[in-house]
Amino acid sequence: MSEKIKNNPLRVIAALILGVVIGVIGFFIVALILGLIEDMSGFATGITANFSENIVSAVLLLIFVIAGAGFFYWKVSTTPPSKEPSDSE
Repeated sequence: MSEKIKNNPLRVIAALILGVVIGVIGFFIVALILGLIEDMSGFATGITANFSENIVSAVLLLIFVIAGAGFFYWKVSTTPPSKEPSDSE
C-alpha cells in the first residue's frame, strides 16, 4: 500500500455530493429523535430541525455535513478503482 492511488475527479465529486446528502439526512434523523425525546420527557435539548433560527442546530448540521463528506472522501481515497486503466485507453 506504499503507492498512492490516483483518484478520478468524478469519483471525488460523487463522494462529496453523497457525503453532503448523507450528512443532511443524518442531521434530520438526529433532530427528529431528539425532538421526540424532548416531547416525551419535557427535557429541552435546544436542537431543532429549524437551523435558520438556532445556532446550535446550524453547527450540528455543519458537523454532520463535514463528517459525511470527509468520510466518503476518505473512503474514495483509500479504495482503488474497480477497473484498472489499461495502457491502450
